Amino acid sequence: MKIICDHAKKVEISVEFPISILCEYNGRDNLDVTLDDNITYLIDEALRKAGVYVKNKTMKTYYSEKNEEILSYQLTLIVWPPGLNLYCIVNDLTQENFHQGLCIKLQSQHHGFSIVYADSAVG
Repeated sequence: MKIICDHAKKVEISVEFPISILCEYNGRDNLDVTLDDNITYLIDEALRKAGVYVKNKTMKTYYSEKNEEILSYQLTLIVWPPGLNLYCIVNDLTQENFHQGLCIKLQSQHHGFSIVYADSAVG
């Protein structure tokens, strides 16, 4: 989960949750509150505290192979030396009890996104 670099580097990550788990926090009608006031805020703050510049943010949904609706918060980051440990996101979400279903993916140069962290609730 560590991204090590010796110069400024563009990194793309995706922080994902099953919509069904997100709805358990405050209900489907309050999903925007759960995301804006909690999930995305905590992710953005974790990255800010780690000294990372967030260049771009995109939120989308897709269906997994198990036909489960997944929310994907995709971020383009600028990481400076010595790098970034993505575990800062896990730590901050866990402290506030918003880690259930969490999956973090890292974009590789040639192979798309690959999972670097998955909560045990993700199957």
